[in-house]
Amino acid sequence: MRWLFLLLLLGVVRTADGQQIPTELICSWRNGARVPEKAAGAVHRQFLGRDTELLRFPDALAAAKALAALRRRPEVLHLHYNYRVTPRNTPDDPLYPRQENMRRAGFEAAWNLTTGGFTPEGHPIVVAVLDAGFDADHPDLLPNLWSNPGEVAGDDVDNDGNGLVDDVHGWNFTAAEPVYDPDTHGTAVAGLLGAAGNNGRGVAGTNWDSHLMLLQIATVADIIAAYEYVIDQRRAFNASDGRSGAFVVATNASFGIEGATCNDFPGWGRQYDRLGEVGVLTAASVANVAEDVDAAGDMPTDCPSEYLIGVTNLDADDRLFPSAGYGRVAVDLAAPGEGSYTTRPGNAYGTFGSTSAAAPYVTGAIALLYATPVCPALALRARTAPAATARLMRKAVLTSVRKREALIARTATGGVLDVAAAQLVLVEECSTTSDSFTITSAFPNPTAGRLTLVTTLPAVSNAVSVSVYDATGRRVTTLQPEILAVAPVRLTIDLGSLPGGYYLLEVSDGEHRAVFPGVVF
Repeated sequence: MRWLFLLLLLGVVRTADGQQIPTELICSWRNGARVPEKAAGAVHRQFLGRDTELLRFPDALAAAKALAALRRRPEVLHLHYNYRVTPRNTPDDPLYPRQENMRRAGFEAAWNLTTGGFTPEGHPIVVAVLDAGFDADHPDLLPNLWSNPGEVAGDDVDNDGNGLVDDVHGWNFTAAEPVYDPDTHGTAVAGLLGAAGNNGRGVAGTNWDSHLMLLQIATVADIIAAYEYVIDQRRAFNASDGRSGAFVVATNASFGIEGATCNDFPGWGRQYDRLGEVGVLTAASVANVAEDVDAAGDMPTDCPSEYLIGVTNLDADDRLFPSAGYGRVAVDLAAPGEGSYTTRPGNAYGTFGSTSAAAPYVTGAIALLYATPVCPALALRARTAPAATARLMRKAVLTSVRKREALIARTATGGVLDVAAAQLVLVEECSTTSDSFTITSAFPNPTAGRLTLVTTLPAVSNAVSVSVYDATGRRVTTLQPEILAVAPVRLTIDLGSLPGGYYLLEVSDGEHRAVFPGVVF
């Protein structure tokens, strides 16, 4: 429950980014008591109700000092900053009202925490889309295309030395060139994943500020080569600590071969484990045939990789669509693909359905989870333990589904994608990486300088460190603490150089990690 509270605390700070009024506090008094004017320190006091008043201060520092002082007063019942409020976070894209499936898959609620695109550290989150072609010039897709940091557009030179000239946004493996065929299917899939959101144009994707790596494929050989491209980009990112390559977290596979098995295509099937080893998950649509694919076979959902998620399609009433495949082993969950509204070639928009439309919601959910701001150490773990982090994401998606009776015998989870619920699972998981290590208290908290953390560890190594994250999830510094005591360990850090505000402190020592909120005034 402590982490659910922390999620609510920091989630409010994140969604109200820029809306806090740093010179105003709201205070509720016990039994009508009030502190004297001098003790309150406010230049103006306004009653809001029988026992609650608004306190206004000349500057943010005065308000922060009053916050710390008033919290120690026995007369105070509740105390917090005043905030401006805004409507819930839905995009202003004019065709968004036709995208009801975003709400059904949990994205509207999830967008109140993050709209995606970047890790808390600022790294672009990349999704690789394998399909038959794309209208890469579509105005709702063009702003959200991945840009290869190692390539210079249009110079006809293989700048990054990977054998592909001008692979700025990906590669067309069917024609061995960087130009794509403007295919309707691929353009629709790309739009569901990453059409620019809140830009006053067309539709919104699952992640408003996506980075789409476009990979055109037509054959099994193309698929293998495209996955190799993704592996190379992510491996380079991991090895360079984010200075090169691409932080690809998921690939979308809205394609396949009906009636085939993973044993029929071992070169293709093994790629999912290889992708997973560098930290990349894949969401794959099941066949558009009303049959049990566990018995009939379906490629690639037949592959037993723990880095693959098989997806089937729902109708408007959350029932399995009549032409959608199913299977309690091969198909993990369902998503509301039918009746989707997305991009089409030629600056157009239109409806899109089938299992091909269901998979992008799951792929987009994975990408959105990597942007979770209240799990700030996630980006670091994704580089140092990419496979384990990918499995954590898969677990968050699959354990958070909304159960549906009609899906229990048809899918492994018996449920429907709910990305907002997956965010809660992720926060719980990533904040409890070691059951034997917690921070029990911190004092003085709030602080203007030194802060002591009381842990449950009997001892720590000299490599122990404390990473400090601000309320948006950005790591602002890493400190070497002073070890004051052992059995249990007490650590002291100096936060005096930081501006006033809420922070998340992560203590790391080998495999041991724990986090605790801190306030600087």
